[in-house]
Formats: sequence, structure tokens, C-alpha cells
Amino acid sequence: MTIPTDIADAIFASFKAAKNVLIISHRGPDPDTLGSNLVLRKILEDMGKKVTSACVDEVPHTYQIVPDIQTFVTDFNPKDYDLFIAVDAGSISQANFPFKYPEIVEKNFINIDHHPSNEGYGTLNLVMDKAASATFVIYHLFQHWNIEITPYIATLLLYGLYYDTGSFMHSNTCDAVLEMASELLVLGADQELIIKSLYQNKTINQLRLWGRALENMELTSSNVAVAAVTEDDFKATDATHNDLSGLIDYVSSTKGSNFATLLSSQEDGTIKGSFRTRRDDVNVSALAQNFGGGGHKKASGFNIKGKIKRTSQWSIVGE
Repeated sequence: MTIPTDIADAIFASFKAAKNVLIISHRGPDPDTLGSNLVLRKILEDMGKKVTSACVDEVPHTYQIVPDIQTFVTDFNPKDYDLFIAVDAGSISQANFPFKYPEIVEKNFINIDHHPSNEGYGTLNLVMDKAASATFVIYHLFQHWNIEITPYIATLLLYGLYYDTGSFMHSNTCDAVLEMASELLVLGADQELIIKSLYQNKTINQLRLWGRALENMELTSSNVAVAAVTEDDFKATDATHNDLSGLIDYVSSTKGSNFATLLSSQEDGTIKGSFRTRRDDVNVSALAQNFGGGGHKKASGFNIKGKIKRTSQWSIVGE
């Protein structure tokens, strides 16, 4: 993948000029946005900058075994920073903080992403929509900048790549992805830690929550696999909203489905929707955009006001 050299150089110049930097991961954080955040934080700290990692949502417990992921903050004072960076956030709504602090996108705001739906909301934008992950973009940035990739950095870069390719099962897995993964393993990436975080670190409450969702899921007449998680489900299992991470991948494995939908009640009174498909002729990003969301052709999401209700089938009703 070829990085636009003018944008890459402008980003690095902004890094050098900054003193206090805030790096934003998207709401409902996953390993790609978290890994991207922390590797940028590492090189900025090595440059002598004061750096804070932020996400409006708490980081799921399954990811917190990875070094430094537990250091994210959920709020901040914009006046404390002279450079803002959003990573892997396909829209302002995903970055979320610009809603609360709209002035930050009018300052030095760098937007690094790989979502086709990203409209370039930063003052400086690097959006590579053919990249498999945000860490894939950053890996190539580091190559352009001649950044040494330590085992710590290699682990975080592979973490994001592993997640966004579905452990190399998704259609975005290509020769360049496998070459990058191979190189990161040579450089000391801790694959065992990544696998443990993604697949071997679930609580009993999380599994019980998944069980309720899978028990009540349905396959519609249009061959859409639909699962929903209500507030009653969270209360019955004593699980958290972060425990939903990874569930959509099981729903999308339903035989005969055109695409999968996971609806979940959020603490702020909204509904979070996630879409996944394995078909080349289905574009769930376009579907998510109808609800103010976005993402990739085969993986997207949205947030909308309303409540989940089940009559003959799962649906969203207005407040």
C-alpha cells in the first residue's frame, strides 16, 4: 500500500510541533482502535510529548490484559491539548467527543482511518479505505517514517490486524496483510497474548449473556439473522455492555443468512446496531448510513434513539 507522502509528512510535522496530545479511539472500542491509539502514543511519548489516550466508553475487560489498555480515560479538558488525533473512527459520531467538544475539530485534528464511509472530518485526514485495519495504515506510516518496530509495537499492530480481519478469515485478508503479520511476528509480536485476549478470556456472565441472545435470535423471511440484547438480559446475567464484544461474529455465522444484525440496549437510552455479512453482493455500510452510522461494506454499525421490542419479531420502536 502506498501512503500519500505529503499527508504522511504533514502528520509527522504536526507530531513534532505538538506538546500535549490527545488520541481518541472510537466508541465501543475494539483491538484495532485500541492498538492504533497505543502505538501512536508510544512514538509520541518517545518524542517527548505528553500524551493521553481517550475513549468515551470503557474498554472491555477481555482486552485489558494487553499492556497499557487499562490507562484510557473517558473524558478530558480540551484546553489541555494542542493536538487531537482520532484513530479508526469512521465518523464524528464514532469519535463521539467532537459532539461534546465541537471546538476540537476546528483545531489541529488528525483523522487516521480505513473506513470507506469516513468523510474526512479532521483538519488533516489520512483515510485509506482499502486497508484491512487502521493498524495496517499505521504500520505503513511507520515504514515511511523509519520508526523502529519493537515487540511492544509489533504486538499492538498485529492485535488490530488480527481483529479486523477476523483472524485472517474475512475477505479483507490479502497477501499484503499476511506479509505484514509475518513481519510483525518476526519482530516479536506476542501472538499468544493476542489469542488469549480475543478468544480465551471471557467471563461466565458474558457467556450467559451470549446464551440468552443466541437462544432468542431469529432468521427472518429475508434471510437476515437477528439477535437482540435488552436491559433485562443484562440484569439477568449481571453482564455489562462491553460483554457484547465478539457476539456479532457468532450471529453472522448463521447458515443461509444474507447478513446479520445485533441490536443492544445502551445505558444512555439508545440502541446500538451492528451489521455483518460474508456476501460480496451485500453492502451493510449503505444500510447503516440510513440510520446515521457507517463502516465497511461487510461490517458496519449505528446508534439510534429508541427501545428494543419483540412482538412477532425483534424491532426498534421510538421513545
